Amino acid sequence: MNTQRIIKNFIYTVAGGILSLGTTGCSGNKAETTDSFSTLEAQFSNPSSEYRTAPFMVWNGKVTEIEIDRMLKDFKDAGCGGAFIHPRPGMITEYMSDEWYSLYRYAVDKGKEMGLDIWIYDENSYPSGFAGGHVPEDMPESYNQGQGLELTKTDLLPDKTDEYFIILKKEGDKWADITNALSQHKKAKGEYYLYKKTYLGKSDWYGGYSYVDLLVPGVTEKFIDLTMKGYEKTIKDEFGKSVFGIFTDEPNISSPGGLRWTPDLFEVFRKQWGYDLKPLLPLLDEETGNWKQVRHNYMETLLQMFVDRWSKPWHHYCETNNLKWTGHYWEHGWPQMNDGPDNMAMYAWHQVPAIDMLFNQFNEKSTGAQFGNIRSVKEVRSIANQLGRRRVLSETYGGGGWNVTFKDMKRLCDWQMVLGVNLVNQHVGHMSMAGVRKFDYPPMFNQSAAWWNDYRALNDYIARICAAMSLGEQRNDILVLEPTTSVWMYNQYYGTASLNRAMEIGQAFQDLVTELEHAQVEFDLGCENIFRTNGSVRDGKFVVGQRAYGTFVVAPQTENLERETFDMLRRFVRTGGRLIAFGHPSRVEGEPSAEAEAFFASDSVISLAECTPEAIDRYLRSEGIRFVRREGGDLHHHRREFDGGQTLLLVNASLDEASDVEVALNGKHAVRMDALDGKVYEMPVETANGAVTVKTRVEPAGSVLLYVSNDPVEARKPQVSTGGTPLRADGPVRIARHRDNVLLIDFIDLQNGDKQYKDIYYNNAGAEVFRNAGLSGNPWFWAMQYKQDIVNMDLSAAPGFTAAYRFTVSGAGVDTKSMKILVERPWLYTVKVNGTPVQAGEDWLLDEEFKLIPVGKYVHSGENTVELVAAKTTVHTELGAVYVLGDFEVVQRGDRWTIVPAARYGPLRNWQALGAPFYPWEMKYAKRFKVNGVAGKSYYVKADRWTGSLVEVWVNGRKAGIVFAEPYTLDVTPFVRKGKNDVELRVVGNMENLIGPHHVAYDGIVDPNRWNVPQLRKASEYFLTPFGLQEDFALVECE
Repeated sequence: MNTQRIIKNFIYTVAGGILSLGTTGCSGNKAETTDSFSTLEAQFSNPSSEYRTAPFMVWNGKVTEIEIDRMLKDFKDAGCGGAFIHPRPGMITEYMSDEWYSLYRYAVDKGKEMGLDIWIYDENSYPSGFAGGHVPEDMPESYNQGQGLELTKTDLLPDKTDEYFIILKKEGDKWADITNALSQHKKAKGEYYLYKKTYLGKSDWYGGYSYVDLLVPGVTEKFIDLTMKGYEKTIKDEFGKSVFGIFTDEPNISSPGGLRWTPDLFEVFRKQWGYDLKPLLPLLDEETGNWKQVRHNYMETLLQMFVDRWSKPWHHYCETNNLKWTGHYWEHGWPQMNDGPDNMAMYAWHQVPAIDMLFNQFNEKSTGAQFGNIRSVKEVRSIANQLGRRRVLSETYGGGGWNVTFKDMKRLCDWQMVLGVNLVNQHVGHMSMAGVRKFDYPPMFNQSAAWWNDYRALNDYIARICAAMSLGEQRNDILVLEPTTSVWMYNQYYGTASLNRAMEIGQAFQDLVTELEHAQVEFDLGCENIFRTNGSVRDGKFVVGQRAYGTFVVAPQTENLERETFDMLRRFVRTGGRLIAFGHPSRVEGEPSAEAEAFFASDSVISLAECTPEAIDRYLRSEGIRFVRREGGDLHHHRREFDGGQTLLLVNASLDEASDVEVALNGKHAVRMDALDGKVYEMPVETANGAVTVKTRVEPAGSVLLYVSNDPVEARKPQVSTGGTPLRADGPVRIARHRDNVLLIDFIDLQNGDKQYKDIYYNNAGAEVFRNAGLSGNPWFWAMQYKQDIVNMDLSAAPGFTAAYRFTVSGAGVDTKSMKILVERPWLYTVKVNGTPVQAGEDWLLDEEFKLIPVGKYVHSGENTVELVAAKTTVHTELGAVYVLGDFEVVQRGDRWTIVPAARYGPLRNWQALGAPFYPWEMKYAKRFKVNGVAGKSYYVKADRWTGSLVEVWVNGRKAGIVFAEPYTLDVTPFVRKGKNDVELRVVGNMENLIGPHHVAYDGIVDPNRWNVPQLRKASEYFLTPFGLQEDFALVECE
């Protein structure tokens, strides 16, 4: 297939007037028939692969069939339903080579064999568009024509003007283009506006090239052709089958400086608006004349060029090839418009609209927040509702750090799912952890995680909620207009004052959306660009695609409406629709409009000064649901209609306060669907006047899923997890590590040629090695390899090096015989312990590039030295930390960590106090209980206070389950027997204490720069999480 030819035949061109989406783009995907409870129950019990998570399967090293087998098996065993194959920094295998596509084919076949859906990630890391350097290499005009116009004002023309692309002179209240007539203005005073082109800069991140201008005609087609022709050749027979779709990541049209410009901007602008933008460029900086109209028209032009030249080609390619297009933009920038002028207009073209929701910082206030930003999730959910998109994806967890617990991960997913996400894409699952790869926005969803063997339980939970949020239909009656076209008049391109005003409008909208969500108002967001092709008024309803709204809300500080929106709103109120205006637009398409002012001042509009509880109760309540009482926590809800009933998902986003809820819904019966075990339980209700009232508590970071219907459905009696009698143990809790203890050595001495470094952090030492080899630092750090440019670097003239890792053993009772060291890529070095060379075997930890080496016979009391001796520096000799493992304790002695003899653990203390500050795995807490008889009784374990990722519960040598959130109980009835019962809690830590970062306080964001440590740190200055059981657990017996 000639991909470029197909795309070129499809591209929409400007033909005067406004560019439109076209009905094919947004109305061809019809919503599915409403599902029944039997459909829901079947998927809830054991969700199929389409509802399960699909992590980024990161290819970031030497890709092999063995590694592909291992990763896919790990994902399958952990309950994933697919994977996005995602190249990222550190990848040694050449991107888009014959080898690459052959391995891809192997992964697709293996995934098909295992029942895993494979998705194509379209770029060598991100942002999408440059094809790992191949687009700028093959198409220089994609980057070398300039992408911005930077303004300089002066009262005299400079002697040299060649660097300026456009020069204007102010004449009265207008500007004249004097670019080609400068001689007559030399030495003449005046007001001159000099515009210089700015260019996207070259960077190692783009394989030594720069990003590309996606507004240049043909760039997207070139990108698709270069990227997809290899996949078409090798795996096209699986398109739409085992190869599900394509993910594009953060494509953008940001400016490298000044106003965003592209070579045919002025031509397109003139065709669309009928006037020349060039002599009006100063109005994009100054507030005079018709500046708001010009700015509005300018931003709309950029939007339509972005849609036409990026979205439509990709949408058409996926439609033609039976693929689903997903991925996201930088939606967190709104109301700033640097990356793109309208999020929702872009999402409309995706068969699976998507966002990313990274980090672990909950912030509902900031317009630029991720976790907590209700607006950003509502945008994609609304598009899905309106345009019949069944699935909404979120790329999530990235950069939250190893610190995120199961409770944190559940909370983040619950919050997104209740707002409308129903396809979870974990960021990231690495193939390799070696070198700087381990710093790449953890946590990593792979075998290195201390909690990986327990992740299936959380994955199953997410899959069940995603199934419930994918089936049925959400039908909201309230539409809230996003004031994007008002913000267009105050973009950040225009200076600080305008940006401040844009942020005011954006903040007012953010506050409104957050207030409505907290008040349990059921609403969608509206996009004026989508109204053009999918909006209408019918029977007193404002119709957008497949949704019809009886109430339309204009947000505070909204200044502008598009012509189509204004005309539809007038028809809407004439036919009985309810229009609520917190803001009163006075402009239409940027122009002052007396009609708009009069309309919004008329009695046909309900004008409200602020969004009060009274206004919400009067105008913004939905039929069929009433919250009688809600106290505490941070409650959210989501209703979906089914054939014969409805689901209600309640989520509490608070980490520490429960929500008590009493809610009434139309129906006669209700059951609780437990997403942790996939079972359906009876729910006590009160029924009156055709409505059922449910009282429930939603625990911190908890959820409750209800199904309400007129006809009863089969359900079991709920498990008992309160009350009862705690049984007495035969003695105090016994504490033991489940694995070897570990000492981290992260400050080292380095001899590199004639340069010496003492007590330097290992990652900084590695960067120095590469600097001494003539590079700017580690060549894999913040870099993408173009072809084999990094692998083929000639470092033959670089000196070798010796890295010395020192540790102290104190006390004659230390068991040195069992000691091992863990070294990254030891085959690249001569490894010595106290001067004696040692060899690595096949044993490994974290991943197979981290080898365990027995060193017991060489370690002695006092100071010991591990040396990594590199005869030569190569691109692969990335220095890592060294770890010492064995049966010992690690304590602070002075400013250093020291190994001392292991002692029998006594009372409950955190792991640092137990001498295990870097230990990340399971710590066992065991007790024995005597049970006199089990007939007619039930039992649960309660573990209220502990710090870690989760707690495993083992009874009589069998794993009963896990505990990770309130109420911190687990039913263990099937595992308890008459007589003696051994109950063991295993608190699982996380890799933060082992891998780090250790030298910066955790604030919810962990990026690769957190492992840059410029100076030696004392042992007392390490940031470590105090894992451990803080209060004794109980086995409770219930009659």
